Amino acid sequence: GVMKTLLDKNLLRILGKKDVPGRPLIYGTSRHFLELFGLRDLADLPTLKEFTALDPELAVADPLEPEADGAL
Repeated sequence: GVMKTLLDKNLLRILGKKDVPGRPLIYGTSRHFLELFGLRDLADLPTLKEFTALDPELAVADPLEPEADGAL
Protein backbone atom coordinates (compact mmCIF):
# COMPACT_ATOMS: atom_id res chain seq x y z
CA GLY A 1 0.00 0.00 0.00
CA VAL A 2 0.85 3.63 0.36
CA MET A 3 3.01 3.25 3.47
CA LYS A 4 5.15 0.54 1.85
CA THR A 5 5.68 2.76 -1.21
CA LEU A 6 6.76 5.67 0.99
CA LEU A 7 9.10 3.37 2.93
CA ASP A 8 10.53 1.96 -0.33
CA LYS A 9 11.22 5.51 -1.54
CA ASN A 10 12.89 6.34 1.80
CA LEU A 11 10.37 9.11 2.52
CA LEU A 12 9.26 7.47 5.77
CA ARG A 13 11.09 5.51 8.41
CA ILE A 14 9.88 3.21 11.16
CA LEU A 15 10.50 4.78 14.56
CA GLY A 16 9.30 1.87 16.67
CA LYS A 17 6.11 0.26 17.91
CA LYS A 18 3.42 1.84 20.04
CA ASP A 19 2.90 0.21 23.43
CA VAL A 20 -0.79 -0.59 22.93
CA PRO A 21 -2.62 -3.77 21.93
CA GLY A 22 -1.58 -4.87 18.46
CA ARG A 23 1.73 -2.95 18.76
CA PRO A 24 1.20 -0.80 15.61
CA LEU A 25 4.26 0.65 13.92
CA ILE A 26 5.13 4.30 14.50
CA TYR A 27 6.29 6.11 11.37
CA GLY A 28 8.24 9.32 10.96
CA THR A 29 9.56 11.37 8.09
CA SER A 30 13.06 10.65 6.89
CA ARG A 31 15.96 13.01 6.27
CA HIS A 32 15.47 12.23 2.55
CA PHE A 33 11.86 13.52 2.80
CA LEU A 34 13.08 16.80 4.28
CA GLU A 35 15.84 17.19 1.69
CA LEU A 36 13.51 16.32 -1.20
CA PHE A 37 11.07 19.05 -0.21
CA GLY A 38 13.74 21.60 0.78
CA LEU A 39 12.89 21.56 4.48
CA ARG A 40 15.25 21.96 7.43
CA ASP A 41 12.78 20.28 9.79
CA LEU A 42 9.08 19.57 10.16
CA ALA A 43 8.48 23.06 11.56
CA ASP A 44 9.08 24.35 8.01
CA LEU A 45 5.87 22.62 6.84
CA PRO A 46 2.80 24.87 6.60
CA THR A 47 0.10 24.59 9.23
CA LEU A 48 -3.24 23.08 8.18
CA LYS A 49 -4.71 26.60 8.11
CA GLU A 50 -1.89 27.89 5.87
CA PHE A 51 -2.17 24.84 3.62
CA THR A 52 -5.92 25.17 3.08
CA ALA A 53 -5.57 28.92 2.47
CA LEU A 54 -3.55 28.02 -0.65
CA ASP A 55 -6.56 26.21 -2.13
CA PRO A 56 -9.88 26.05 -0.25
CA GLU A 57 -10.80 22.86 -2.15
CA LEU A 58 -8.04 21.11 -0.19
CA ALA A 59 -9.77 21.86 3.10
CA VAL A 60 -10.40 18.88 5.34
CA ALA A 61 -12.22 18.66 8.63
CA ASP A 62 -9.97 19.21 11.63
CA PRO A 63 -10.33 16.01 13.69
CA LEU A 64 -9.76 18.01 16.89
CA GLU A 65 -12.59 20.47 16.23
CA PRO A 66 -16.16 19.49 17.19
CA GLU A 67 -18.58 19.31 14.26
CA ALA A 68 -20.98 22.21 13.72
CA ASP A 69 -23.95 20.24 15.04
CA GLY A 70 -22.04 19.34 18.20
CA ALA A 71 -21.63 15.67 17.26
CA LEU A 72 -18.25 14.05 17.47
